[in-house]
Formats: sequence, C-alpha cells, structure tokens
Amino acid sequence: MKKSQKVAACVFLLVVVRASGQSAVALQSSIVDAVQQMQMPNEGRPSGVPPSYSWQAQPVIQAGNRPPAGFHAITGWGQIFLVAGAAPVSLNVSLRNFRTYLLSTSGKLQLIQSTNTLDGAQFSPDYQGNINSPADIRLDSGGDMSVMTNPKAAFHFWPAAGKVNFDSSNFAGILVAVEARINPATGQTAAEVDNQYVLSVGADYWAGVNSVWDNYRSSAGVAVGRFQFLTTEWQCFTMTTIFARNRTAQATLFSC
Repeated sequence: MKKSQKVAACVFLLVVVRASGQSAVALQSSIVDAVQQMQMPNEGRPSGVPPSYSWQAQPVIQAGNRPPAGFHAITGWGQIFLVAGAAPVSLNVSLRNFRTYLLSTSGKLQLIQSTNTLDGAQFSPDYQGNINSPADIRLDSGGDMSVMTNPKAAFHFWPAAGKVNFDSSNFAGILVAVEARINPATGQTAAEVDNQYVLSVGADYWAGVNSVWDNYRSSAGVAVGRFQFLTTEWQCFTMTTIFARNRTAQATLFSC
C-alpha cells in the first residue's frame, strides 16, 4: 500500500493524553484496514532475517486464535529493522499509543493493553539464542518515547507493564497497534530518512503473566504483522488475527 493510501485509511482524532497538558494527535483506523494489511506482502524486507523465516516476506499467523492449552497471558510487541539493502544508518524513531485489543465472542473490541511506556532491547536480527543488548531509549521533543536504531540489530519492544491475563474461552481475535515516526536530525530531510527502516507488530501467548523466556516452552507466537516503511509522518502499524469473514467486526473503528 502506498504511503498516501495508508494515511487516507486513517482518520485523525485529537485527544489529550499527557499529564503535562500537551495534546497529541492519535490515529483512528478500522479492523477492515488491519485485516487488509495482513493480506499483503511486506513493504520492505527486514535486514538480517533469514529467508527461511516465514515473516521475512509477509505477515504470518502462528497460533492465531488458538492459544496452547494452559496458556492464560498475552502481550503485544513490536520490532524495528533496517530495510534489506538500505545504507546502514542509525535513525531516531518515536513510538506512542501502543495498544492490544481482544475481540470477544460477542463482537466487542476490548482494550487490554494501552501505554506510552515501553521497554525493549536490540536483538540479533535472527533472534537466535535470545541474544540482546541495551537500547538507546530516550524521550523526544514531544515527550514520546524514542529509540536510536542500530542497523545491525532488531529493536524489539513491548509494554513495560508486562503481560496481561485474558479469557481464552471468550475471544475471537486479537489486534495490536502502535504509532511511530522517524525524527530527522538537524539538516536531514524527509527524503533522506523515509523508507530506510520497517516496523511490524505482533503478539505472544504466555503460560502466565510471570513467565520468563525459556526457549518457547512457556510462550507461543500469535502472529507477526506486516512490515511497513517508517517515515517522518505518524503512522499506525497493526497486526490482527480477526478473520476477513467476520464482516460485522470489520466495520469497527479503533484508536491506534
């Protein structure tokens, strides 16, 4: 989808979100747009990801709406990669309005994670061994969280508050969303920094909210969303496991 189409697919909604009194423009989108994003190939391929990884080329449903037996927790997450073939530059990326929704069996979209406080680290692009190092996380001029990218690593991020419990017997789909943009350095133009990095969001099931990484014994991937280009404009990045045939739910609007 072209940049102009992505912007057109969203409606700008003004909301006050900061205790400091500043106003932020939050994006609003629809489930149908998120579903369509899951049906298209990645805008750009993430650098360093082996071609054998199914999500290197396109969005992927993993466990989907069928969590492993005994798993009762979930969290959304995101990841930022240099675009394969792009010059190895570091850029500053702002993130805000991270949200995870569950669609109940009755058709209600329930917000279960909503935060501007994110945690994360720089991981090996293939995620082998869960090897990671601290990320350069800071606040941008507007008070949003930002990170300096590492062209040789993947910045993997998630809500700092951690995982949340969910009712596995009462949901028909998951949706994760976050807003992001590139902050050009002094003297840089949008043309110099746009489309150098890609971002996608996804989610994982966990056995419990206190589970820790143990090589996938207590966690399972839900899905990986489409990688889309980062630009100097705020954009909404999504992942969903809500099926295209759920036409009633598709018309639902949500805040990114």
